[in-house]
Formats: sequence, C-alpha cells, structure tokens
Amino acid sequence: MEGFVYVVNPPEIPKVAFGSSLERVTLPLRGPCLTSFMRQHQGDVFLSPGPATRVDERNLLEIKWPSKLGYSAFASKAPRLLGPSNANMPCVGSYDVETRKPLRNAAKPFNIGAARKDKERFLTPGPSTYPHHVERPKLRISSAFGSRRKILPAIGVICSPLNVAKCHKCEQIPQGDYWHDFNTELDLCRPCMHKIEHDLKKCSATELQRLRLRREFSDYARVRYCDFYHDHGGTMAAVQTLPQRIYKMKIEKENYLSLYM
Repeated sequence: MEGFVYVVNPPEIPKVAFGSSLERVTLPLRGPCLTSFMRQHQGDVFLSPGPATRVDERNLLEIKWPSKLGYSAFASKAPRLLGPSNANMPCVGSYDVETRKPLRNAAKPFNIGAARKDKERFLTPGPSTYPHHVERPKLRISSAFGSRRKILPAIGVICSPLNVAKCHKCEQIPQGDYWHDFNTELDLCRPCMHKIEHDLKKCSATELQRLRLRREFSDYARVRYCDFYHDHGGTMAAVQTLPQRIYKMKIEKENYLSLYM
C-alpha cells in the first residue's frame, strides 16, 4: 500500500524548552531557604527508595499460590516434592490438641462442719434511711436590720385572762401544750392529736386518706396557755410566777430541742 506509514511506537513528544522533562520541586528540601514552617508542612520526602519498595521475585510464588497446609510454594499443588521421609507427616493444623480434664468437685464445701457465728447487728442506719430531702428546720428569729435579734419561742404562748381553749374532738379543756388553728380558731388536745397521728401511720390507710389528714391538720400549731409563766387572776393584769432567768433557760432549751423533734 502506497502512502501508508506503519508506526510501531508512537512518536516522542518534542521538548518544549530546555530542561522541561526534569522533575522539579516547588519548595526546597534542604538548605538555608527552608524555613521551619516549610519543614513542618512539606511532609515526608524520601530522596532514595526504601527497602520496602524493592520486590523480591523469590517470594512471588508464595504470594500468588499460598499453601493452605503451611508448606512452602507449590507444596499443596505437588505433594510429591516433599519426598518419602516427610510425606506421612501431618501438617501443623491437623494436630489434635488435648483438651483439659474437668476439675473434680469437692465432696463438701470448705468449712461446712464448723459452727456458724451469728453476725452482730448493724445498728447504724443506712444512708438511704436519712431524710436528706427534708429541709432542715431553723430557728425563727425576729430582727430589725441589726438593731434587734430575738429568737421566737418554738411553742407559741396564748396570753388571756381566762383559758378558753376547748378541744373540738373530745370537748375537754387541754392540759399542758395543745394544738391551735389560727384560721378557724379550733383547738385540739394532745390525746386527740396522737390518735390522728396513729391513724396516719397505719399500714391499712391509703395514700388518699393520708393526704386528706395532712391537709386538714397542716395549719395546726403547737401552743400553750400562759399560766406556767404568770397569773392573771381573771384580769388583764398579770403577776409573774416564774423567775425571768429560769424562763429564758426553758425557752432556749425548748428552741434547741425543737430542731431534733
């Protein structure tokens, strides 16, 4: 065929300029022009190939045709290469590993015949038994911007010429301390209040019954009549029968104990 040029190899691309086929780096690898910032960001540059880049042609057989039984190359394909002495030897993975024998259980547990010692009762209550969620009671203090600081009595005192208190449950005159509702002006003696507290702590009481009792008697405050301190004699005037020093000691002791009752 005329005019046909049979090309075996493609023509080489002509050089554009002198030195255009050389590999060049844009940053210097060493020397005074290499700053610390350039050295930190240039990465690992290997000027010469490492030992891992060289491929040993002798190991290509093991890579292409690995042995499933642990032999060298072509051992699984041609077992006759092993020879008569090694032909009957099993491979590494075909050995039977002997399992451990189970331990024989003891006939009796340790110290089964010894007399048991009763543990001492732990009298200290656990952390969950403390009412940590209940706010700690504080003393009631009457102050006037620092000019007056007086601790109010924990038990209120009702001062009147005559003791007109009367329990609305049993209709008896309360003896000693009792409870008084300042909203409804109703009184409740101690035996009746203790009976209500007993009903409140019953296991047979439902939560609704406890809620009603707490709501009904939540406004009652503990009070006492003033006859322990002075005598009115049926009039508005009063004669003090208890010394002032003993009266203050009594109020301070009751205020202190009220924080733990």
